[in-house]
Amino acid sequence: MKKTMLAAMFYQPLDLRVEEVPVPEVEPGGILLKIGAATTCGTDVKIYNRGYPELPVLPMPFGHECAGIVAAVGQGVTNVQEGERIVAGIASPCGKCYWCNRSQPELCVDRTYAIPGGAIAGGAFAEYLSIPGEIVRNNLHRIPENLSFAEAALIEPLGCALYGIEMLPEIRTGDTVVINGDGPLGLFFLCLAKLRGAFVVICGSTDSRLQKAKKLRADQIINIRKIDDQIQAVYDLIGNPGPDVVIEATGVPAVWELSVNMARRGGAVMLFGGCKGGTKVTFDTQKIHYDCLTIKSPSVYLQTPDLLERSLKLLASGGVPGREFITHSYPLEQVVQALEDHKQKKGLKMEILPPDFWSDD
Repeated sequence: MKKTMLAAMFYQPLDLRVEEVPVPEVEPGGILLKIGAATTCGTDVKIYNRGYPELPVLPMPFGHECAGIVAAVGQGVTNVQEGERIVAGIASPCGKCYWCNRSQPELCVDRTYAIPGGAIAGGAFAEYLSIPGEIVRNNLHRIPENLSFAEAALIEPLGCALYGIEMLPEIRTGDTVVINGDGPLGLFFLCLAKLRGAFVVICGSTDSRLQKAKKLRADQIINIRKIDDQIQAVYDLIGNPGPDVVIEATGVPAVWELSVNMARRGGAVMLFGGCKGGTKVTFDTQKIHYDCLTIKSPSVYLQTPDLLERSLKLLASGGVPGREFITHSYPLEQVVQALEDHKQKKGLKMEILPPDFWSDD
């Protein structure tokens, strides 16, 4: 086992460096993961660009979506062996706090993270990652043979979308769902809504992503750059009474407001995309009250073991075709370029490969 590795370290906004650092130690009950692939996320891009209000001590490890091979196991580990292909949750609920006892472990306030400092600290853009014992015991998942490491890494964002879609029992077979946002999460929602039997309209601004939406079975697409009134365009397309469910997946305040105004009477709205802290939005109280709207905002980043296990099964079965989301590959040394390309919407998910898994072919 080598003693040093390459890892992306975040110093400050727009200052991410790939450096030689010590390989992390394996704690009793934990494992050392040899990362086979990591994927970029919109949250990574946000932090890279502007930081985050609650960052741990800097510089910090970066990236949080990855999968790989067990390189070493700590004392007392019996549920996994060296050489197994696994993907881990970024955290594990404590099972003891108020929310865990109320069957809401996704809101746990005493969770164990893969890296001290929380989910934001990450460490996926590296050659190795140390997984603590609590996660090894409760939130470790074996990768099916037909999935690549990058596809398996998608269980983290897919788990977020799965959590959201399961809070929308309003979606029934034949219902019309409009998704505002053509990024990876918007397209995950598309796949999940189609599995419910919905008629799905995707509204977005990037031609390549909208064409991907068509490939993922969107019934209709709307390029918002080519219209003047998005709500009118949706109603012209689907007719009255309008969309049964509207899902906001951009994190843009104006789109939060638009999504509420777009829903039909008695419809449901999911405000999924996270806006910048301190953001204020304005809603028409008469619209919400007299149209009897149901509004939900279920964005959490602690996916429970059950959610991740079911996300893995969705990927393995092809119910959600993970390979369609991996659009570009980069060696670990080019992680900054990958984040810049993600920011410019040059693809969906960028695959980051450590030296042992990168090939120029």
